[in-house]
Order: sequence, then structure tokens, then C-alpha cells
Amino acid sequence: MQDWEVERLAEFYGTLAQFLGFKEGEDTLKWKCHNKGLFTISSAYRNMNQMGSQVNFLPWKLIWKVKIPYKVVVFTWLVVKEVVLTQDNRMKKGLDLCSRCFFCECETETINHLFLHCKEWVKLWQIFINKRGISWSMPGNIKEALACWNRDGNQSGHRERWKIVPACIWWTIWLERNQRCFENKSCSMEKMKLKCLTLFYFWCKHEYPHEDEDITSMLRVLKEFIGKQQHFCISDCKYYWNTSRAFLCL
Repeated sequence: MQDWEVERLAEFYGTLAQFLGFKEGEDTLKWKCHNKGLFTISSAYRNMNQMGSQVNFLPWKLIWKVKIPYKVVVFTWLVVKEVVLTQDNRMKKGLDLCSRCFFCECETETINHLFLHCKEWVKLWQIFINKRGISWSMPGNIKEALACWNRDGNQSGHRERWKIVPACIWWTIWLERNQRCFENKSCSMEKMKLKCLTLFYFWCKHEYPHEDEDITSMLRVLKEFIGKQQHFCISDCKYYWNTSRAFLCL
């Protein structure tokens, strides 16, 4: 150590000796963003918002609070977290696969493409959008789509039933996608509309049984949505009714 360093070190120790501390006792941690010095999630959230932090929180209430079968709730959560095993996610795990979408056969099968932007499945969204009569432009990703869908639902009646729609569409898409991928089977778009609307109807009826409506009324509504289809019949509806009941028991 040099002579000039000894002098500076002595000055440093002298400065430290003048500090007596705030109080005697063991050191403790104090959270500055809370008036009692305690850490809470809410105070951390407020602090990050005030600092302009762009923290991407999941809209969990729009998923776990929706009254649909629990299996579908979990699936919806995986969709929003973008971890469902679409072709691109499977390829990230090292699998050598064709990344092409099973429906449009034009784009890469990603989460956002499959569940939002595929030109084939946009037709399912249009059923509900046209019925509500809203102006809708599909957002870029799943989280934004879920938030915008909920916002539009708050502007008119049947808000709780409106929240069911995204999960109903995504579940219908995923079942059909897996059937095409693993079983080499496919349904027509008219059939897929029927599946989606029938699931939606019976999920709503399960949660809102006081809103009485018989099967004949439901068929009229479905025909109004889908149009005049020659393959639309009672047997189809009975089949999807049994399927819906199975889902509700999970």
C-alpha cells in the first residue's frame, strides 16, 4: 500500500466512525413502497405501473372465472400462455415436422395463427361477431384478443355468456386440429360451426338453467347462424348433446 493510500484509508475510517446508525439491533428489510415497510403484491404492482414498467400480466380472471368445464379452463390457460403443442412449439423441442397449418395449408401453425388468424377459423368468430353486431378487428395475439373480447362484452347484455365464446371456439378448433393431425379425419366447416354452437349452447344452459329454452328453439337459432344446410338434423344435435354432457362431467 502506498503512503497516499494510507492517508485516504484513514479518512475513510474516520468517516465511518462518525456514523452511529439509526438504532441499535439487528438489521431488517424494509419495503419502501409500503407505508409499514411490508412487501405486498399489490404495492409492487402499483410501483411497477408508476415506473412505467411494461410487465405482461396474464388476464387470469378472464380464464379461471369463466363458467366452463374445468378441462377447457386449463386448456384455455395453456393457450393464453402460448404453450399448447402447435407445430411450431413441437419443432422448438427438436422434432422434425411440417409446420404448415392443417386448415388453410398456407401459413405456419403458430398459437396466434391457429386460434386467431387462420382464414378458415375466422368464420367461427364471425358467427358471434355478426350476431352481436359489433365492429371487430382481430388483435395480434391471444392476450389482446381475450382482453378486447371481454371489453366488448361489457358494453351490452349477456356479459357472462359472452366470455364463454373464446374458449368454446378454441376448444372446437383444437379437437378438429388433433383429429386431422393424428387420425387423418376432417369435418366440414358447417359441421364445425354446429359443434361450436352446440357446445356453447349447452355450456350456457348448464350454468344458466333458469333461462329456459327447449331444443326446438335451439335448432332454430343454430339454423339461423349456420344457414340452410342439408346435413343439419336432430341426430347431429343429439350427438353433440351427449358430447357436451361428457365434457361437463370432467
